[in-house]
Amino acid sequence: MQSLLSTLHDAATSEDAWPKVLQRLMDEAGVAGAALIVTNKTTGAVDKAVFCGLSAEFKSRYVDHYAALDPYSPLLDARWIKLSTCLPEAILQRSEWYNEFVLSCGVRDILGTRLADTAGHSVILGVHQRIGRHFSQDVEPLIAAITEPLRNAALRYLDRLNRGQQVGDPQTAKPAEGGRFFFHIENGARYPDECGSNFLSPSDAAERGLTIARELARDGDWSGYSVVVTDERGRTITRVPIES
Repeated sequence: MQSLLSTLHDAATSEDAWPKVLQRLMDEAGVAGAALIVTNKTTGAVDKAVFCGLSAEFKSRYVDHYAALDPYSPLLDARWIKLSTCLPEAILQRSEWYNEFVLSCGVRDILGTRLADTAGHSVILGVHQRIGRHFSQDVEPLIAAITEPLRNAALRYLDRLNRGQQVGDPQTAKPAEGGRFFFHIENGARYPDECGSNFLSPSDAAERGLTIARELARDGDWSGYSVVVTDERGRTITRVPIES
């Protein structure tokens, strides 16, 4: 575990560390594959993909073709969700992505989450179990222990990716980093934050959202709600479930 956490610290400062992160995660979780996918919300294209284990040799096929057909990734949020529990078998049986990509990789099931969701990009992570095997009961405690460091590393990566770039019309848009961010509470209806707070970067605001969610979780009355962090233009930075 300590080796994995150390590697995650490296990934927060260098994207070159992500393959090692995925390999360490595979070893600790006892799974046969893992993938990190960064999607550009403007173009819909995959800006970066790191595949390890079973799916490694199929990465280019995913990026070039199957990403557009993937019905699982859009369903991911801040929770960890299994493919086998969020999509009915009848849908998977008709899915080209599932039959010609997932099964061809030798993957039986995927446990995934959305690590970061900013105005310009989303980052998802999935761990893969091979056909004929099940996720062990040790996977969930491991995932719970490393989720926050994973999110921090992903947000830091997006900060580096977006540094120096503008969002929208270059004549009118503000820089992506720095500004006022808002922390809304949602559970079907929204309890809006009308004042907001200033932060240097979206990742700093996202970290504050995590802190707010932890504080509300200790209260005990907010289970099932989420903290939604948005920027001045109303774009979602991240969504953090409040879990007691």
